[in-house]
Amino acid sequence: MASILEDFRHEVTSVLGAKNSNLIRTHDKNFGSTGDFSFPRLDNKKVWGHPGDLSENDLEDALKKVESMKILRLSHGEKSVYLWIDRQCAFRKYFSSNFPLKKESQLESNHVVNKQDSDKKDLTCERVNIYSDMLQKMLSKVPGSASTLKCEVGTKKVLDKSDDVRYISVGPVLGQNGKKESTSLDEFFRKVYDALESQDCERRDESENESDRETRLRALTKAQIRFMLTSSVPSAQVKLDLTGRSAVFLLYNCARIVQILYSFEESVRDGVYPPINEENIDFGLLDTQEEWELFFVYILPYTDVLLEAVHMGKLHKIPLHLIGLSNCLSRY
Repeated sequence: MASILEDFRHEVTSVLGAKNSNLIRTHDKNFGSTGDFSFPRLDNKKVWGHPGDLSENDLEDALKKVESMKILRLSHGEKSVYLWIDRQCAFRKYFSSNFPLKKESQLESNHVVNKQDSDKKDLTCERVNIYSDMLQKMLSKVPGSASTLKCEVGTKKVLDKSDDVRYISVGPVLGQNGKKESTSLDEFFRKVYDALESQDCERRDESENESDRETRLRALTKAQIRFMLTSSVPSAQVKLDLTGRSAVFLLYNCARIVQILYSFEESVRDGVYPPINEENIDFGLLDTQEEWELFFVYILPYTDVLLEAVHMGKLHKIPLHLIGLSNCLSRY
């Protein structure tokens, strides 16, 4: 299943008579001055080669044929053409359509993910296990995967690629000395747990009982270790850093969102707000740059990130995308 962004890039590419949709650049900042998308001017012979039938003067009328997202206006710069899309139309199209992800139980999955070198208790093997679990979950959730796909995740370097089996090579976990970390998973878990517990002493709710606190800290520790081991390219080496708090920051922002949604639903039940439906949503109220950044940079391309993770093995982009989303939400 193609995403809205992918459909848009392919449509614009087709209008321009190009073969490579990578010429359509998606922006992640400076939307006011450089638009949401851009591509090289049509008179750039180095990029486009021989001039086609479409001229700069006819470009605006030609781009009106694009249906996936309505183009509001365009501007001809010195080297590029900049496009601004109709934000309200983009919001409405995205949120009115069914979200493409499905519950795991709703998709029949014949995919097989085998783990190599996963029976040991060191951190490199744990990294293999985490990436394997991520891939298995994504294969069962993301539409567009092959009906049957065999994958292997391990620490070996595979030079001969097979059409039947997709192999993801996982790099080692290094200690502070730059050598492969020999600390066991249980020992490292305790180190991270102790570091989080020390920081938590200053911020904890004094009314929280010790059993609940331990459960919460263990969940944070597990999440933090997963982020440490998966936030870089799978094949790259990972150097441990106990100062990072990415997972804690992410879960904090997740809790904020959950609380906002819970409070809203409670207010709906109490009759303070009407239930949400397509007719009573005014997307024109979402008019700040921060709101557009949240939607355009993080929410809209999320499906693309998952598809890229599954089909190209770029599993590290999932935690990085979530951290970027959390930073953006925190600023907002």
